[in-house]
Amino acid sequence: MSEDPDDVSMEEEEQPAEVSVALEVDNGAEVTILTPLEEVARLQREVDRLRRVMEGQRRRWRRAKAILLRERNAAQKKAATLDALVKNGVLSKEQVRQATTGRRVCWSPKDVSKALGLRCISRKAYQFATSALRVPLPSISTLSRRTRAFQIAPGVMDAAVAVLEASAQGMTPLERLCVVCFDEMSVNGRYCYDSAADQLMAASKLQVLMVRGLCSKWKQPLYYEFDAAMTPEKLADIIARIESLGLQVVAAVSDMGPGNEAMWKKAGVTDSRSWITHPSDPERKLWVFADAPHLVKLVRTHTVDEKGGLVLPRGDGTTALLSRQCFLELLEVTRRELSPCHKLTHFHVEASGQATQRVYLAAQLFSNSVGKAMEMLLPRRQLQSEAILTVDKWFDTMNSRTRFDPRLERCGYGASPEAAAAQEAALRNMERLIRNTRKATPGHPGGRRSLLPFQRGILRSTASLRGLFADLRESTPELNYIMTSHVNQDCLENVFSQLRGMGGQNQHPDAVETRSRLRILLMAPSPLVAVSSRARAVQLEADEAFLTTETSLENLTNLAFRGLDFQVEDQALVDGATDETDMEQAFVASTAEEQPPSDATSSGSCSSELGIDREALAFVAGYVARKCSAIDPSLGCRTGEATPGAVPDRWLRVVSRGGLTVPSPRWMAVVEGFEVVFCLVMGDTVDKDPGIVRRLCDALAVKEPTLDRRIIRKLARTRMHIRVRWLNSAKADAAEKRRGVKQTHQHSV
Repeated sequence: MSEDPDDVSMEEEEQPAEVSVALEVDNGAEVTILTPLEEVARLQREVDRLRRVMEGQRRRWRRAKAILLRERNAAQKKAATLDALVKNGVLSKEQVRQATTGRRVCWSPKDVSKALGLRCISRKAYQFATSALRVPLPSISTLSRRTRAFQIAPGVMDAAVAVLEASAQGMTPLERLCVVCFDEMSVNGRYCYDSAADQLMAASKLQVLMVRGLCSKWKQPLYYEFDAAMTPEKLADIIARIESLGLQVVAAVSDMGPGNEAMWKKAGVTDSRSWITHPSDPERKLWVFADAPHLVKLVRTHTVDEKGGLVLPRGDGTTALLSRQCFLELLEVTRRELSPCHKLTHFHVEASGQATQRVYLAAQLFSNSVGKAMEMLLPRRQLQSEAILTVDKWFDTMNSRTRFDPRLERCGYGASPEAAAAQEAALRNMERLIRNTRKATPGHPGGRRSLLPFQRGILRSTASLRGLFADLRESTPELNYIMTSHVNQDCLENVFSQLRGMGGQNQHPDAVETRSRLRILLMAPSPLVAVSSRARAVQLEADEAFLTTETSLENLTNLAFRGLDFQVEDQALVDGATDETDMEQAFVASTAEEQPPSDATSSGSCSSELGIDREALAFVAGYVARKCSAIDPSLGCRTGEATPGAVPDRWLRVVSRGGLTVPSPRWMAVVEGFEVVFCLVMGDTVDKDPGIVRRLCDALAVKEPTLDRRIIRKLARTRMHIRVRWLNSAKADAAEKRRGVKQTHQHSV
């Protein structure tokens, strides 16, 4: 039964008021027992306190939430920015991950190749980018480790073939049409040591062959070799290799060098035949082109020759001479502040030597503005001005770079009926001019009877362009035009410019440096773009990357850094660098008492005259003993501690201030025995077979089996570098003598 509320109220009224009672517990402490009202009040106060704490916590939570929201928004904006950088190719995902987390990342081959390209340009630039700009990049040790096994042996480069084969799989029939071009670059002919192949090398020419798309922008260095001319057999093998990849080689390009001309003559090219039978298909033709920019340079050279010029026939049977005098007269007429030919200078006419290799000089000399100015200002030079305009239009036709251009001759060959008509007229006029023009010489003022090589080259390229276009229109109907700049050697000239420029001030690398730079060029994405001139006629390629760029870098090596200003981690290379620097005193000592050699044959003499050879050999033995003292202290001791006269130490005691090392008698005997072995192996010059240091070490190890291998290697490398420096000194002296004789002859003439 429920209680009556009134009864409950009456009972509460009857109860006396509650009061707090203090009780004493057993331990003597007092415990206050609150009444219910006091307990309610206490609890109310606790609730109020907790409510205030909760409000404070809520305010702090709101502030923390606002901060987190702002941080989230900032992080989202940062992530969006980083995503945009990754999407636009500014940074890679690995770079973003390292920049945001600071943790180590596994760099992709693309990152390694880009970093390698920057490292090739400048060590200081790489350090500035990583330290000052804080750009996330792989460390130098990472570059060394990731590029450890990339090797390019002379001949067809297998790595380039592998990437070219993979790239060819996704090409269209037009993109598979390609052209091969080859040329030589001069290199420093001094002897140099390749520690990767353990081989001494010396070369004066680098032969490079490239393959490039005729209707697309791809290009690839495919073949290289030192001091080896191109032959029909080599070219046939290379073209067959390219065709096996699914590509179609339709033309070959070279300059007018004597070696190339002899090769084409052997292959079957004549004045009336500008093609050879295709190596891969007897039913096809391989059209042969001469490099158009090279031909224009030759036209300029023969025109401004002080001893002649070009004899031009008139319609009435008379002739006119196109010579440097015509351009000098035009310069005299236009020599004023406001000149119609402001680009034409005396340098265009009088440049000689290496300056004649600048294509823009020839292109601006035989330009439309010069031809029109001569036609207007020098009326009596009408025939010469027509010849200049004819050369200009022909060069525009043979060097087109866009499909359409306001000047019809500069359009792609066959791009439109109007352009085709203008280009055919330019080719026809050039053919007529070249066939009737003769070179004037002091012995033949009326002109030579036969055509010069550059004239044959112009006729050959003109005929090949017509034949190539006709063949392709028949075999590949979707082809509408040809970009004629793809049948010249601009791509090779760009490669050579990059090879020279990758070494900073060292623009004449030796064989080992050249191979190292070529290796870098294949691994890195355009480490150095060729420097363009303010008025360069032959424009640089818009895309400098090769197909091998950013591909298969997992097995590449720090040997690629050799020849460039690199700080490498490979111990063998570090040892090699130490040999070439620390060994300087040993080399100077060994040659101080002798005159520089007049030729290389005197360098191999192992005879002793007045004991000088033994004194120098003792210096070398002491040098090696000092370097290897941590391995075997018994090899020698300092000059203050050595017994005088035990070994040939007179020179050591003369130059020493107490710190040089005198070899022990036993070590001196070992070094003298090795000198005999060295002369037998190296001969009078050097042994260029691979494994030279290994073979020298093996020969000495047979005689001294107890000697530490590291000591043997140090001795062999030191002696080898002395021989290399000696031979290079002989080469430099011989070159200086030839230069002096040439200058004397020029002044006498």
